[in-house]
Amino acid sequence: MINSISFLNFKSPLQQTRKNEKSAQLNNITAPKLAPLAKDTISFKGNVEYRAAINNAQLCEEIHKEAFFVNQWLQETLNKYFADDIYSEQNPEGNIETIQARVKTGNSIEEKISDRIREALESTGDIKEKIFSPYDEKAIKKNIRDISGGRIVIKNAHDGEMDKVVENLCKMIIDERLIIDEIEYHKSPANEIDQYFTDKQLGKIAEAANKIRKANKLPLIKAKSKKSPSGYMALHLSINSTRKPNNVDDVYQNFYSELQVIGSDVEMLKDIEDFCYKLKKGLEIKSGNVAYKPFEKLFLDAWNTTDKKYGDVQKNFKDYTIAAYKAQRMRRPSKDAEDNTKDWAYKFPTIEECGFAGKVPPILDFNILARIKRDCDDLYYVEHHTDEILAEINDKPKVTE
Repeated sequence: MINSISFLNFKSPLQQTRKNEKSAQLNNITAPKLAPLAKDTISFKGNVEYRAAINNAQLCEEIHKEAFFVNQWLQETLNKYFADDIYSEQNPEGNIETIQARVKTGNSIEEKISDRIREALESTGDIKEKIFSPYDEKAIKKNIRDISGGRIVIKNAHDGEMDKVVENLCKMIIDERLIIDEIEYHKSPANEIDQYFTDKQLGKIAEAANKIRKANKLPLIKAKSKKSPSGYMALHLSINSTRKPNNVDDVYQNFYSELQVIGSDVEMLKDIEDFCYKLKKGLEIKSGNVAYKPFEKLFLDAWNTTDKKYGDVQKNFKDYTIAAYKAQRMRRPSKDAEDNTKDWAYKFPTIEECGFAGKVPPILDFNILARIKRDCDDLYYVEHHTDEILAEINDKPKVTE
């Protein structure tokens, strides 16, 4: 816990314009409290100013580099227990589409810290449990739980296919003596669709986690299941490596890793919806990289439109998102292994298909957003691989007349 919030050294009038008469008591020190922002007033400007005021980019970059080692261990562990089930031409019965692992970039860590600090200072009530020092390495690792992250993408997440996934998860937890701090299942609010996990399956994961927690004299935990406001579905496990697992060097300590288990149906849409979520929250894409400015502008212009013919666009887009996740889950992956994609007329559920024609601007159709994202991704790739692209071009034989 920090003793003050003097790290906020705004050069802009941001603090003065957002202060109110309330104060937050922080370790018996009275700190000025910022008034909460309505969702439609959150802007890039506010988040950028918080980030600039905190100014901890160097520390975040160091944490990013250190996290590489714990993420490498996570990737190797997931491969050990799940790689045999990856789908391929050589393994057509495999039910795992991909196993992914990634480390947040220094920019991404910096952005998430500033967003957490902003949310704490702009919230109402006691902020003691929400605030932490952005200069304390241990505090950052404790509060940002997904600096290291892994994702298991399931090809067919219907019926009893998830039993084997649960079995492998439990074996991994017990064999590797992994300390699981949280088991959180984000379930769809649509009751008529198949959920990824049953209460019984979640209970088995909690039972395995509690065997290790009991051995380490830690309080037992329960699997939490909550309806997602967006329709998103996935299991999130928070892996605590503050205590050293078997055969893991000290360098891995004091990090948390977030492991997601998600179906390929929802994962496809999540990649697009993640961008939308960030922008609605007032964050930038890829830390404000210029390649994604077209996506930011086109989305926000439509989402904030004052055109009355669409009614409440922000509410309608939220409802469209829930309906799109539901439609994705209902049609993909197919229960028939031989009928995976051939009958699709389009990749994502359209505004019209979900019943929102005339209620959501056409540019907010997930198929259009996916096209815009793809073009931005191409720009981003070129920006970061210019030398490789030129080297490849120069290696090509010259055309002679």
